Amino acid sequence: MNKIKSILFSLLLLLSIIQLPAQNAGKAKLQTLDGKTITPAEWIDGQTPFVVSFWFATCKYCFEEMDAISELFDEWNEEVPFRFIGVCTDDTRGLAKAKAKCQSRGYDDFSFYFDTNKEYMRAMKVVTMPHLFLFDKDGKMVYSHMGYAPGSELELFEELRKLK
Repeated sequence: MNKIKSILFSLLLLLSIIQLPAQNAGKAKLQTLDGKTITPAEWIDGQTPFVVSFWFATCKYCFEEMDAISELFDEWNEEVPFRFIGVCTDDTRGLAKAKAKCQSRGYDDFSFYFDTNKEYMRAMKVVTMPHLFLFDKDGKMVYSHMGYAPGSELELFEELRKLK
């Protein structure tokens, strides 16, 4: 019996350690395109769901995913209003290139933030990019998807529809 209690205690301790960074994810410091600092908690407005997509400037699949979502954004947004937030994980050396890519690709409906110290990325346990999360209007994560293949954006739309 003591062995079972010990194992259960170890599992609970491990789970609490694993959960800790995600609980603090909203407090991570991110930079806007114009250099202001914000936290992800500021995205929660109680009215609109939002998508957070982690990417980096030389990730081909990241841009394929954002291109596909950008193409369908207006159509989707008519049915289910939502916001798209791109979180760039390039460090300060790649920041200028990343900002230029954001501004040159015609993603007018997207908001971009920069996680140069990867604080938010670590808190969200992102290891592969692109990595996309869908949050409901209250900031609860309801969907997560790693990687990109043509058509996977349609799965995101189905998840968005569930939030209507």
